[in-house]
Amino acid sequence: SGFKWLTTAIANYRLTGCQESHNRGLLAANDLAGRFNPVGRFIRAWNDDGTGKLAGWAIIDCMMNLPLLYWAFEETKDPRFMQIATLHADTAEKYFIRGDGSVNHIIEFDPATGEMVKSYGGQGYEEGSSWTRGQAWAIYGFVLSYIHTQNIKYLNAAKRIANYFIANIPENGLIPVDFRQPVDCLWEDSTAAAIAACGLLEIEKQVSEHEKHVYWDNAL
Repeated sequence: SGFKWLTTAIANYRLTGCQESHNRGLLAANDLAGRFNPVGRFIRAWNDDGTGKLAGWAIIDCMMNLPLLYWAFEETKDPRFMQIATLHADTAEKYFIRGDGSVNHIIEFDPATGEMVKSYGGQGYEEGSSWTRGQAWAIYGFVLSYIHTQNIKYLNAAKRIANYFIANIPENGLIPVDFRQPVDCLWEDSTAAAIAACGLLEIEKQVSEHEKHVYWDNAL
């Protein structure tokens, strides 16, 4: 996945030109592309136990895998990498982002027809809740998709989610595990805060001057 290989083999290739690292990065990109469901236009999240029950499950985290495919396209000029990345991003934009800018963690699709079956709470507090690390993956992932494609739809998606995230930051500035967790639950997620900050800083670089302060100030 992009989580593992962008920060290891591909980082090493960029720094040293190591051909073995380059090959490992392309192998990882091909493996990721092999998880694409062409009917549902999504990259499946998990391997299965042989029952097929997880064949249609996709997760918001996968937005952070897409830069691996963008990199593979830039290296090989093979359009399937770009096509798979953008088709998955389009599906995520349509099905994962709710009207208020919050996001689902898991969406189950029918792997045979591509139709949405239902959403799951996943690592959030419950179904329909707002797992903050998922919000952060979405912010960062969509703005990176914009950077690689210049498709304004992805920047707008990142801003919608970011604006929701910013509006829900508690007064103490500490990011909870879930924006909709009970008030007596004091669990926090510094990782969600760090990921969101990275995404906000990338948005700040892409927006007009009068918008920059919104994302810069909240990232800090």
